Amino acid sequence: MAKVSEATKLYISAGRVWDAIGRFADIASWHPLVLGADAGGNDSRPERHLDLGDSQKLVERLESHDDAAMTYRYSFKEGPLPVAEMTAELSVHPDDANSCTIHWSADLEPDGDTPRDQAVQEIQDFFQRGMQHLRFTLAG
Repeated sequence: MAKVSEATKLYISAGRVWDAIGRFADIASWHPLVLGADAGGNDSRPERHLDLGDSQKLVERLESHDDAAMTYRYSFKEGPLPVAEMTAELSVHPDDANSCTIHWSADLEPDGDTPRDQAVQEIQDFFQRGMQHLRFTLAG
């Protein structure tokens, strides 16, 4: 499997950042590439259905969520990503009272039509765009 890992430091409290990104189905409120998001699945297997501007929605399943640890893990179910499988984790780690580091990582297997480097780059770009947007919107 290929790995993607991105991190960014924000000079904002971890609690404030988690308040902005900690709800799995609310990614459209903070990620600029997500045009809309709907909750789906059921209580034991929550999903989010994301509108990325493609004809097909991206469907991801929440695997674990821990508000105290400020982390959640999810998996790719279906959609327009160049992957056959992917499990990702988003977490916020306090550095001190007024700063934190966001970590977003994924293990992925590219689909049969996409070179590994291209699949990694597309996921990496998605993660980076989300974290850049957070830096501008939360720090402003």
